[in-house]
Amino acid sequence: MKILFFTPTGARTGSEMVLWYMIKHLSGSDIKTAVYSRQAGELFAKHSPADATYLHKFHRGLPYYSVEAVYHKIVGLTPEESYIKRIHNEFKPDLWYFNTMTMPQFAKLARKLNVPYVVHVHELWETYDMVRADSFSEMLTHAKASIGCSSVVTQQLERMGTPNVKLLHSFIDTEKITLKKDPAVLRKELGLPSDAFVWLMSGTMCMRKGYDMIPDILAQLPKNAYIVWLGSKSDYGISYYLEQRVQREGLNFLALGSKGGQDYYDYLNICDGFVLTSREDPFPLVMIESAYLQKPVVGFNSGGISEFVQKGMGEVAPAFDIPKLAQIMQDVMSGQLPIDKETLRNRAMEFDIHNQLDHWKQFFATL
Repeated sequence: MKILFFTPTGARTGSEMVLWYMIKHLSGSDIKTAVYSRQAGELFAKHSPADATYLHKFHRGLPYYSVEAVYHKIVGLTPEESYIKRIHNEFKPDLWYFNTMTMPQFAKLARKLNVPYVVHVHELWETYDMVRADSFSEMLTHAKASIGCSSVVTQQLERMGTPNVKLLHSFIDTEKITLKKDPAVLRKELGLPSDAFVWLMSGTMCMRKGYDMIPDILAQLPKNAYIVWLGSKSDYGISYYLEQRVQREGLNFLALGSKGGQDYYDYLNICDGFVLTSREDPFPLVMIESAYLQKPVVGFNSGGISEFVQKGMGEVAPAFDIPKLAQIMQDVMSGQLPIDKETLRNRAMEFDIHNQLDHWKQFFATL
């Protein structure tokens, strides 16, 4: 079987890490893989494990879109769609696979070319509102199957009457989690006090990730509690709001920015606990990674966390009850909420690629 995978950026986002892990571990199997990435993110531009890799090569902007309109009128396809058609004719895949629901234009192209496709949905309601209703409906209705990355995602797909919905959880590759730096040394380098209880959140700073709630959470925690944010910083007004409140109220907050590659896990490992502040998060990989590192997991009920966290791992607060979440965090800090490190590690291992890959192979065999 040959599969052509489509992915939005090729960067280190959760959905694209899942795709990278899967393609890497399909290598050498009877499934041959090609990837088309709409941006030249490092995962596939520099480190692609696929049998064939294609990158978007068109410069976006007004001049391109002007040419695109004329080209489409003459040819019936955009330049990018013509390029994808050439890729299809060259690689000759049996199936197209859309990694995220953000590319309905290519699902339309697949239908035009009579190519079967599947959609891997990693998103919830906020992203639904970024796709036109007709495109969203047609993409899901005509898919050979729609994959949900967690139970809450599949539930929403089924509520819409989406045919052929399949639950296949997101996963990590625990072999990639190797630690090289002493967390105590790294904490000292970052200026964190030796008696600090460090909570960490990871993700791009945006409203979906709930970074605006950080000051109100910190205001209800003990003085030795810190929240460290690992992920891209924001250039927008909420970041100014956050910075000003932290500064004026003397709150213990540290924004690390993005840490790619191996350093990422060393920085993740500096925390005493992981806190998920997201408003929506279908099944975040950092939650699984934190559990593998035996860190307590707490957060708002924002999606997949409720399915993942079990007794002895932490606790989930109702969305978006800040006093309740702060109380849970205090209970972890004081030891009032018992944490079992082996339960954390074992739960994370359930979502390791080595324990999930056979489910994917079986799924592909049914198509």
